[in-house]
Order: sequence, then structure tokens, then C-alpha cells
Amino acid sequence: MRAPFPLSLRIGTDIVATSRILSPLQPDYKRLSRLAARFLHPRELDDLNHRFPNWKDAQSHDGLKRQQLAAWLAGRWAAKEAAKKAWDATLLGFRDLRVEPETGGRVQVICDTRLARDPPPINRITEQAAQLSISHDGDYTIAMVMATPLHPDISADLAFRKSAAEARLVDKQA
Repeated sequence: MRAPFPLSLRIGTDIVATSRILSPLQPDYKRLSRLAARFLHPRELDDLNHRFPNWKDAQSHDGLKRQQLAAWLAGRWAAKEAAKKAWDATLLGFRDLRVEPETGGRVQVICDTRLARDPPPINRITEQAAQLSISHDGDYTIAMVMATPLHPDISADLAFRKSAAEARLVDKQA
């Protein structure tokens, strides 16, 4: 007889070749700008602009700064992919997730399925945190996320999102 794992924990990992984010030989900052706008949460965009002023300007970065920028962005990408795996939530979008600092210098990943412009619902859980570790080695960035299952309020939001998407698909086919 086998005893099951006694804790309700899930793990997700992801690895990214940093050169896929920004090529060191032929950096494309227009592509990078579109990519960042597509996958970074607004708070992460603010952090990016604070850490790397003028990051969109190719002439303002030497090789080291360019490498640091690519590694930072690769860390966010890997963290979000790992979080989606840990939460087993394919309907989570990249902008539903954000990496933010914890006290003591560690980082965590936050799931927040409400839109930034929506007022927070009363007596409903709208955010959930998970533990995150990001490591860099040469041209690779890896992230590992340890999380508990998504809160029922967040799962309900994702179920509503799924049914709305399916209804739009049926309307398009009709």
C-alpha cells in the first residue's frame, strides 16, 4: 500500500534561453517592446522602467546592460510559465500573473485574475501568492514555483472566463 503525498502543494518549473528574449548579436528592441507589453503586468512594466531607464533605446545599453535586461525579462517569462504549471491553470494569461518582491528580498508570483480597472469585489479573494525561485546561469534562466491549489474564488473567475470564451466561439460559428 502506498501513502499519498500528504500536502496540497504543486510545483511548476520552466527554463528559458535568454537569447530568445533578446538576441545578443542582433537585438530587436521593437520586438522586445511588443513582447514586454504583451506579457508583463502593468506593475512589472513600472518596475522594468524603473530598473532599466530607456530600455527601449538600443544605443543606451552596452553588452552587460543588454544581458541584464534580457535576463530580467527571461526571469519573468519563466516564472509565469512555471506558475501556470503549478496552478494547473491554462486559462491564466501572462498579465494575470506578476512577479513582485517579498519582505527580506525574496520574490513571489501573484495570481490576480481581475482587471486592474475593476474595483475589488467585496468579500472575495482576488489574489493568491506562490513561492518563486529564479536562477540565471549563462544564457539560461530557470524558475520554480511552489503553490497551493487556486482559491475557489479565483477558480470561479477562470470558469466564468472559460464559459464566456466558449459562448463567443459559438456566436462566431453561428
